[in-house]
Amino acid sequence: MQRSSRVTKTTTVNQFTWIPFYQGLAEKLAGWEHRQPELISFLEELRTQGFVVTPLNDKDGDGARFLLKEIDPFTFFGVFNRRIGYDQRLAILSQMKQYFELGSELPEDFNGVPILNNMKSWFFPNQKSRGISDVARLWRVFHLALEENPLENQEFLEAFDEALTVKQTNVNLTMGLYWIRPYTFLNLDQTSRSYLGIRLPEGGLTAKFYAQTVASILEDEKPFPELSLAAWGAENERARKVAESKEAEYRAWGGINYWLAGAYWDDRDPADQTQHFLEEGIWENGYYNRYINEVMSMRVNDKIAIKAASTQRKDLPFDARNKTISRMTIKAIGTIVANRNDGRTVEVEWDPSFEEKTWYFYTNRNTIWHLRTDDNYRLKEYAQKLRDFVWYGKEQDHDWFRRRFLSLRETDHILSEYIEASKPPYSIEDLIASGVFLTEAELKYILERLHSKKAMILQGPPGVGKTFIAPKLAFALMKEIDNERLETVQFHQSYSYDDFVRGYRPVAGKAGSFTLQNGVFYDFCQKAIKDPDREYVFIIDEVNRGNLSQIFGELLMLIEADKRGPEFALPLTYRNEDEPHFFVPPNLYLIGLMNLADRSLAMVDYALRRRFVFVTLKPQFDSELFRQWLIARSMDASLVQLIMERLTELNQEIREDPLLGENYQIGHSFFLPRGDNFAGLDKNWYEGIVRTEIIPLLKEYWFDNPKKAEEAEKRLLA
Repeated sequence: MQRSSRVTKTTTVNQFTWIPFYQGLAEKLAGWEHRQPELISFLEELRTQGFVVTPLNDKDGDGARFLLKEIDPFTFFGVFNRRIGYDQRLAILSQMKQYFELGSELPEDFNGVPILNNMKSWFFPNQKSRGISDVARLWRVFHLALEENPLENQEFLEAFDEALTVKQTNVNLTMGLYWIRPYTFLNLDQTSRSYLGIRLPEGGLTAKFYAQTVASILEDEKPFPELSLAAWGAENERARKVAESKEAEYRAWGGINYWLAGAYWDDRDPADQTQHFLEEGIWENGYYNRYINEVMSMRVNDKIAIKAASTQRKDLPFDARNKTISRMTIKAIGTIVANRNDGRTVEVEWDPSFEEKTWYFYTNRNTIWHLRTDDNYRLKEYAQKLRDFVWYGKEQDHDWFRRRFLSLRETDHILSEYIEASKPPYSIEDLIASGVFLTEAELKYILERLHSKKAMILQGPPGVGKTFIAPKLAFALMKEIDNERLETVQFHQSYSYDDFVRGYRPVAGKAGSFTLQNGVFYDFCQKAIKDPDREYVFIIDEVNRGNLSQIFGELLMLIEADKRGPEFALPLTYRNEDEPHFFVPPNLYLIGLMNLADRSLAMVDYALRRRFVFVTLKPQFDSELFRQWLIARSMDASLVQLIMERLTELNQEIREDPLLGENYQIGHSFFLPRGDNFAGLDKNWYEGIVRTEIIPLLKEYWFDNPKKAEEAEKRLLA
């Protein structure tokens, strides 16, 4: 056991009135192991009556929820030892006193009682992760804990270690033991460990370590309740101290690693697993074949935080000169208390009092970021500031980072772990500023649907900006401008599977010889597979011009959102010997562009249609965003009004035509000139576009009614 040399603080306490009640309840509860359904019914009845009781809904492997059928005594105690109000705790205990016919008086205090995180108040996992003997193991250690001299009993020590094999049981076991016998058992939660200078062993908590720790602390001849009260009082005081005191605590420990980890799983609903991790007291790697070594190297006592990387342009707490800034939301912090050594899961004591906060500039989008603070790291100063912000309560010095950020070249907008300057951040605000004329809410919805379905069709009449918006949606999804992760093709009637996926092609310089060559989509998938933490976007222009079933082949299944990854891999039509099966990675997104007004194009077949979400873009001549964008670039207000009125009127006529309809409206992009200063444009510019671009289109629309086209022309040019 490692202990600091600090002197234990003395606290004078007149009484711990909770102890007789808790001990009496424990003795009563010992006879209820075979009456667990009654305990659950009792708690559920309290909950339905409005008492603040732990939710008792279990969950199976299919996600179905139902009332618990078993419960352990520590979870039962956890019902009233959570972060709820004093009156709420007392009200629950009043009901328990009556139900169990307890002779002890209700407590008048909860001095030094350690409490659970509300999101992790069970000592066992949901049914889908629970072993058949898990609850029984907890009952066994509970019973043995109530016997005489349990820490000298080998049977108890074995039961202690067995209980630690139950998922969601770790240092909270010492908390539960302290509740039922506070003069025998020492609580070893984070608060008490920090106060007493106790550090968990590298391999995590064990019965041997716990017994030795208790024996060592007993040498100070101070009752455990007084130590617990002093520790929790010190914790309250520590929460009010300035960041320097927390930094001193960090230096005193030394040797701690710092990990920032993501919690976003593409194949889950909801994708954000933060709440699940907090409830389960874990952090879990969502990959089966990546970050194994990183997770294995996470050690007990290391610090971990859940982070989410994004970008921001508006409402920043500093002046960024209208640039988009990389942002990282810190959603939770905690201490690693066990590593399951499977390359996937560590058990974490999450800080229940932590409030989400935001960090800017120095960010990383990898799922796991091991924050380096060693002397050899060239960005050590940046990393130290981030460490202090996340775990030690210091504020970010925005000016310090802003000065360095604004001194970079125009294209060097972001600092990262591996390269000092990377791709420019890109956000929804940038999308709006570029002239897409959709609201922030509309764009967020489109991006959410693309992220969820992974395949989207942008459809609409000619000129609504489908080709313009597609790459910008891709950058907004990536949260940065990176053309290396963007690919675009255009389908046509001659486009085939051989072009798209793989096929035989002539060998240059060898007449009559053919070789198997990969198509553009195959190669792009391989790039995405090698870079799973970042989004890759494949844009297909004129998606309905090709024979889609022929082009996609077996990929019709693989592009589905729930059929991504190696577990769904299929053999390709043309394949090399001993080649692994092909799959589409989950970080690859498809955006197809479809013109709804082209009569020559076939409809998208239903088999492909159900694999995409469809978003219809409409003309924006009646949009205030359209007006503001043109006026902000110095176009004459009267000219803007003319365009909006004339084209809105024309589109209404087209929509009401039974042979045309809304799919044949005229898009606003016809009247979006290049550049950023339109002061020199006048009505002659407008009339030129009408005569050479709009009128020919109208004559095609109304080829069988030329008089209608002539009347529309007169109104447009009046």
